[in-house]
Amino acid sequence: MKNGLQYIRRFLKSTGILSIGVILPKVVVFLLLSFNTAHIGTADYGYYDQSISYATMVSYLLFFDIWISTMRFLYEQEEPQGQDKVLRSGGTIFLCSSAVYLLVALVLILVSHPQYAMYTALYGLSQNLISFFSFAARGLRRDTDYAVSGLLGSAVLGVANYLLIARFGWDFSALYLSAILGAAVQCLYLEIRTGCLHRAFRAPADREVTSSLFRFSLPMGIGAAAFWVLNSFDKILLGRMLDLDAGGVYALAERLASLITFAVQVFTYAWQDIAFRHESDDEGAFYGTASSLYFRFLTFGILMLMPAIKLIFPYMFGGDYSGASLVIPFAILAAALSGFSLFLGNVFYALHETRAGTVTSLISCAVNLAVCIPFIQAFGISGASIAIAVTFAFDAVLKGIVLKRKIGYRVPWKTLALSAALVTVGILIYFRCSLAANLIWAAAYLLAFGYSVYRAFRQSRSH
Repeated sequence: MKNGLQYIRRFLKSTGILSIGVILPKVVVFLLLSFNTAHIGTADYGYYDQSISYATMVSYLLFFDIWISTMRFLYEQEEPQGQDKVLRSGGTIFLCSSAVYLLVALVLILVSHPQYAMYTALYGLSQNLISFFSFAARGLRRDTDYAVSGLLGSAVLGVANYLLIARFGWDFSALYLSAILGAAVQCLYLEIRTGCLHRAFRAPADREVTSSLFRFSLPMGIGAAAFWVLNSFDKILLGRMLDLDAGGVYALAERLASLITFAVQVFTYAWQDIAFRHESDDEGAFYGTASSLYFRFLTFGILMLMPAIKLIFPYMFGGDYSGASLVIPFAILAAALSGFSLFLGNVFYALHETRAGTVTSLISCAVNLAVCIPFIQAFGISGASIAIAVTFAFDAVLKGIVLKRKIGYRVPWKTLALSAALVTVGILIYFRCSLAANLIWAAAYLLAFGYSVYRAFRQSRSH
């Protein structure tokens, strides 16, 4: 029990530090949503959202989450020389991927001439740079520097976004440029604090480390591309089947729902820190307990977020974007299940079972491709989120089955059943009841959740 409490304390500490670098910067993005949607039409916002989705797709295909692999290998190195070799190998692979990425972008620009293509390409590259620097910093145990860099980058993004639109009259191209500037500041700060590039360049090339890192990452690249299909293909299809205005409305709902994703991201990052260092004789019980804890906080986030958005939505958004309020519960559910699937995926990474995790993602991709069109035809804009939620639920079940066979993973059925019931009630209240009823429901659940946490800590202290 004492060992378990140590993991919980470390998990909560990591969560607290990482929340500064993940959640607080996203508050800036959230506050900009109302401003941006007031100045940018639904069609333009839909085009912007789809363009960065394409950039993300190419990034997943070419970079295959090399930053996660680099962090994983850094965790295994205690000596600076070993860390430098990992940074050199990861940096080499990243630079090669970047060269191919820019070549692909150039070809696409010359062939199809999309609007703001150069901004889109640079946006994608800047986000990849952030990922590499951030995960390298975390692999070097520099979580505080990572958190501060997120604050600085988001502050620059927010100021640039506002000034470019409000003072200089830019259109939605301001969204690309402000993100690029924020990324540049964040990467520069992390380089000054951690010296990742300096350490990588001074280290001798090690073919064995580079080869091992590449072999470990390659299945993750296929899995990352599959994750993109699960998470983003439906909204691109939505814009094609309906129109860019529908894509813009969906983009707003998705960004509001992504508030739950930010919480998920904090727990995922903190969990990576624990899982990549963890050693246990009973892996199945350990990961089962972690899943139960994860799902409880996920349920808490969903049930708090829906009434909160219902409260603020009429004051912050309206006009052509008003339809997003009907999509939000399904978008939140899709984002939450996406996060849980990603959480289980990190278990495969921790166990060095990247191929098994990739296979489950590919199977889930096939399911998504089969259901997305019928769901959009049946439910319109909400159909995209419903399809994503269904396929990520399927993916989580599939990953759980594989983990049970490999490590005896213990599925927290009671927690899952209770969470499903509570979320279902929450969605029904969101759609069928008044704002007052939603707030009363949220307050009642908050009290119940707080009491359960209090009891859990009392019991842990008694042991």
